[in-house]
Amino acid sequence: MTQEEVLQIVIATLEKNNIPYMLTGAIAVNYYGRPRLTHGVDIILNIERKHIQSIVDAFHQEFYISLEGIEDAIRHRTAFNIIHNETGLKIDFWMLTDEEYDKTRFSRKKRQTIFDRGMHISSAEDIILIKLLWYKNSTSEKHIIDAEGILQVQGNSIDNNYLIKWAEKLSVRGILKKLLKTA
Repeated sequence: MTQEEVLQIVIATLEKNNIPYMLTGAIAVNYYGRPRLTHGVDIILNIERKHIQSIVDAFHQEFYISLEGIEDAIRHRTAFNIIHNETGLKIDFWMLTDEEYDKTRFSRKKRQTIFDRGMHISSAEDIILIKLLWYKNSTSEKHIIDAEGILQVQGNSIDNNYLIKWAEKLSVRGILKKLLKTA
């Protein structure tokens, strides 16, 4: 079974159980920008404690899933993961926080066809902004390379006003300014 097939199972399960989600990370970078080798699966969930049992019930047959991990992730607004039993593929589920930007980017998710299936994915602009935040906090060049690739591939479809507004609010405007000059 391929990563794409596992992702389709995960998305179908989330949608069947009415769990609000948004793809982000490497899958989104590959969708909007230049493909890269690392293909981790990162998904943001908008869930509360009342969803815990339905998530465990939905995934437990095909995935390793930890009830305690979900509880901790919800309590601290961090992440938990599930691991596909057959392939060992890990899916990271990040909790939507109450921060203004997190709520905004989640509300801007797009429905796109990825691997022949409709899925909710973060907007290109928000992937760029998240990459700039990761770069600011880690200085890993891969984040700049990813953001630059998205800018180059998406071209004029990027909402530069949105990028500039949020880059200012997120204190990454200087990084964005340099990126816009090179992209």
